[in-house]
Amino acid sequence: MGLLLWFALVIVGIAAMQWGAAQVADVLETACTRWKLPATATGALMGVATAGPEISVNVASVSFGWPDLGLGAALGSNVPALPLAILLSYLSSRLRPGAGPDEPAPQVKPQAVEVQALPYLGVVVLLALLTLPPLLSGLQWIDGVVVLGAFGLYFGRALLRKPARNRGSVPSGLAKPALLGVPAIALGSVASTMGAQKVGARLGIPDIVTGLFVIGFLCALPESYSAWRFTRSDKPTVAVAAVMSDGIASLTLALLPLAFVGTGVGNMAIYMLNLGFLAAALVLYAALNHRDRGQKLGLGLVLPLCGGYCAYLVATVLILIRAS
Repeated sequence: MGLLLWFALVIVGIAAMQWGAAQVADVLETACTRWKLPATATGALMGVATAGPEISVNVASVSFGWPDLGLGAALGSNVPALPLAILLSYLSSRLRPGAGPDEPAPQVKPQAVEVQALPYLGVVVLLALLTLPPLLSGLQWIDGVVVLGAFGLYFGRALLRKPARNRGSVPSGLAKPALLGVPAIALGSVASTMGAQKVGARLGIPDIVTGLFVIGFLCALPESYSAWRFTRSDKPTVAVAAVMSDGIASLTLALLPLAFVGTGVGNMAIYMLNLGFLAAALVLYAALNHRDRGQKLGLGLVLPLCGGYCAYLVATVLILIRAS
């Protein structure tokens, strides 16, 4: 019974975090619409808001002395996010009221590769270079400085690439949702971190794996579901850009607490598998992107990404069985 109560605490905590992140994201979406920011810039801001749970979980995990849990959560929210978001974007177009068999697949603007996908891939490669070599294994404070600089370059370029024109005024009353959302994220991170660690300990699961599949995966579900909403609103570029921006923030800003206290990698094989899957998914996305027409979120992209994620799950299980 105790296990169920701890798992319920995880669910409540994640629900609180996602509700809080949604409040902040809605405020930013309204502001971006009024300011007429390009879709890639809107996605960058939205991604930072939706990465709030991962950042808060890492702060909580470091505070409680469970840094591997936070590292797993950051990776676990990244790996399924892009396959799920693209799958849900595809399904949203197929299940749209009145959609026929010839309904065109959602089309993402080609700029998403240059502004989001390639920087995301660059962050994954940078993280691998900083943490995988034996002499540099783990996260150190200097790694935090480097990834913070990388995020600053990405974020500044995403916002300033195409300056907004004819900005409208932001409506009043937006402060209240944000003021409610931020404490909800903080309290939810404490609850979910405590609950997840207890669940993992009772089941004998390493913290990094608990973070991957208890906190990370559950955090990725509502974040990916936002792709359905954006695509239904004819904003597939925002849908994909927000997921990628969330991933960039999760692998930079969210890792700062872990880097500044010095965090080793608990299971190097699992860690390498996650970085490898992320890199492969982003390379595939960029390779299938058309220079002028952009990216079609059709079966030609959905099937290899979702199939690759299934292969990732099988590989994870095999690694864990071999390590036990």
